[in-house]
Amino acid sequence: MATAVPAERDAVARAFPGPVRGTPVPGAAVQAVDGGPDLLAAGVGPALAAAS
Repeated sequence: MATAVPAERDAVARAFPGPVRGTPVPGAAVQAVDGGPDLLAAGVGPALAAAS
């Protein structure tokens, strides 16, 4: 799942009960949630503009 900013990604990750593992990828870090989605702060949507 792509979010706009890291704070948004982390908030979504906290909504799942499983542990979160960070996995570095070129230019970013994917947060993998056990029993949930993989999350990437990819700079999409209006939240990016609001956070800038």
